[in-house]
Amino acid sequence: MYYAKEIVNQLKQSRQTAVFGAGVMALGVVNCLTVPPYSLHIECCLVSDKKKNPSQVWGIPVLDFEEAESVLRKDALVIIAAVDKNLESMEESLHSHGYHHILPLTYEGDLWMLLRGNLYREERLSKGKSYITLEEALQEACVPALRDIYGDTHKKISIYTAMCHVDRPLSEDISRYFWEIPIQVGAALTDRRICSICDNTGENISHKNGQYCELTALYWIWKNDRSDYVGLGHYRRHFELDEEQLEKLAGSDIDVVLTIPIFDVPSVGEVYRRDHVAGDWDVMLRAIGTLCPEYLSSAREMEAGRFYYAYNMFIMKKEIWDTYCAWLFPLLDYCEERCGGERDRYQGRYIGFLAEHLMSLYFLYNEKKYKIVHARKHFIGG
Repeated sequence: MYYAKEIVNQLKQSRQTAVFGAGVMALGVVNCLTVPPYSLHIECCLVSDKKKNPSQVWGIPVLDFEEAESVLRKDALVIIAAVDKNLESMEESLHSHGYHHILPLTYEGDLWMLLRGNLYREERLSKGKSYITLEEALQEACVPALRDIYGDTHKKISIYTAMCHVDRPLSEDISRYFWEIPIQVGAALTDRRICSICDNTGENISHKNGQYCELTALYWIWKNDRSDYVGLGHYRRHFELDEEQLEKLAGSDIDVVLTIPIFDVPSVGEVYRRDHVAGDWDVMLRAIGTLCPEYLSSAREMEAGRFYYAYNMFIMKKEIWDTYCAWLFPLLDYCEERCGGERDRYQGRYIGFLAEHLMSLYFLYNEKKYKIVHARKHFIGG
């Protein structure tokens, strides 16, 4: 076990375990925790109202609080499986029914990321594939002189953070990420300036930010940055790195740093079709078949799999970044020209959603070509 060892020990030592929730998040949590490396026995999925929920989750009975009285001890460990906005009300409901031994897992939460990271590592190793964490990869890396990284004439590593003028205020201090370079995305769509670097300078696609999201920063970095390593995060999602790790990374043989992937059940393709415009997925597959048909087999593997890399968030050697972008943006152009229909603001971000899966495809297809490692990220709730 690599991630969250103390929490995993707590899970395995609990006399009784239940999951509070029976929706989409619970599907993932139950599926994750009942197989190796966890293999937990989950007594039930607890809900407030059975009428709004299925009768079982992966064969585990769904019980309301009254039904659970006969099978669930009050000192049972109850794992909350929730989207972030529902966490507080679910905690209050559990407390009111006498359950106080609670472990919250939220969709964007750091702990859920780490637990699915153990599952992903287990899955890869079981298939004879490698899973390398950034910490493991940097153990033997040399530390170059600081002037070589942050020198005036050339910067070896530049990690940008996408920010927008409509971002909500952050709930915590982010000064520890002092090494990030803020870049304003969608700057062409507003006169307000919040960053010294904007994605509407130089060669850019800033005007497409409504559909392309953080990809307008990705494009700007491709065309305008000349660092040896480049990276991209978000104003609420940050790589958990410190200065020493950055120094080592700049002098290492690492090609690509990715985050711990998202866990989708029953499959990546089915979840995309459920949560987004299903036809967009078909257009993406046609784009792959037309522009890079050698990737089609890997695309089907990704579609049927349970993991994908999200957020368009990574650090790479600049030459790999350039190669990736030269592959990615023609595919996105193809999709943009053919994905029609009216959309709300959320589904209007479809190019960004498709790009996450194309990123996953790219590194699935090229995983033997590059040295890929995985870094933790931190999500700031609001």
